[in-house]
Amino acid sequence: MLKNGLFFMVLSVSLLSFGQNQDYHIIRLMPIEDDTIADVNFYVSKILDNRVYKDNLGIAQKGVFNKKVLSKFDKPFEDELMEYLNAIFPPSASKKPIVLRINQLLISEQTGALKETGKATVNLDVLGFGNGTHYFMGSFSAYAEKNSVDVTGKHDDRIREILKNCLVQFSGSDQQNIGKRIISLERKTVPAILNASLQPGFYTSFSELYANKPFQDATIVFKDHGPFPEKLFLEDRMHKRALYYAYSDGETIFLNASNYSGEKHFVKTERIDKYLLFTDTFVNQDKVAGMSMAFGVLGILMSNEQTHVLLDLYTGQYHNIDSSKIRLLLKNDYPELYKQVRKDSKNRDVIKSTLNKLLEKNNKEAIRIILEST
Repeated sequence: MLKNGLFFMVLSVSLLSFGQNQDYHIIRLMPIEDDTIADVNFYVSKILDNRVYKDNLGIAQKGVFNKKVLSKFDKPFEDELMEYLNAIFPPSASKKPIVLRINQLLISEQTGALKETGKATVNLDVLGFGNGTHYFMGSFSAYAEKNSVDVTGKHDDRIREILKNCLVQFSGSDQQNIGKRIISLERKTVPAILNASLQPGFYTSFSELYANKPFQDATIVFKDHGPFPEKLFLEDRMHKRALYYAYSDGETIFLNASNYSGEKHFVKTERIDKYLLFTDTFVNQDKVAGMSMAFGVLGILMSNEQTHVLLDLYTGQYHNIDSSKIRLLLKNDYPELYKQVRKDSKNRDVIKSTLNKLLEKNNKEAIRIILEST
């Protein structure tokens, strides 16, 4: 009887915790012990958070039942990184200051039969600053993986490892011969990408796409399209420059899927007003939070689904289009559009036509509802 009572008590607590709002797993990079202080000629003076999702660092698993929860730093993102990086690369008047633009920083866990695997990945740009302008000095990425019985408590170690790895890579690069390619971090009233013809080249981040400032990189070679005309794949999939934000062939913009799903391809977009429309396997942020109990392990991407997405060229915000909510919006006021979307909601041309017609009618309220429902 006691055993049965204990069982039901544990079961009740488990179900209750499952249904409650999830707790965050907190990661702290400080204090550190016996961490090597690298002898370099620079220090980090500023952190720019350029991640797609800024509210978490990925998925961790907590407790006996491996409850999946989102993770975040103990302090604000920029503060946590600055404190750690200044501890291992101490500021000094004799060193040059650099700015780090963090494009991606994620952790994950994968549970096997006898072990767990903890992973961490980062992609960042090193920027210089002088005469009131920022200039690009290099893009660096790193990855760390460790198997253990319980990997949750070591996410801090893996993050430290990959951050240090990137800056050691930068330290070993030929800094003297790096061309000072000026980049703009400021956003004007109207994105330059909307007012000028496209030029072929790569965009390091959304900021460069916004400013319509691509650059050439002849070392990147794409494969033939093959059976995937909407996607571009690299000949060298491990090429670190695969982490560039976007690519233009002079006519079309292709967004790098690693920005929003971790997959290694560039996807074709179409311009609609101030947005870029594309269809791809996309991490729905709401579902990452809501389904993290059962899904969400980075790399498996089980919470992803093929969907239509809008990228706002003013803000850099992605909007996942929910076709069911579009149908509800159209049903009463736009019966013809409703019939089209209901018949073939997976067809991007149908979604494109629908959005264009709403824009032609200047129905800003309808567009607002569509964007806010994602």
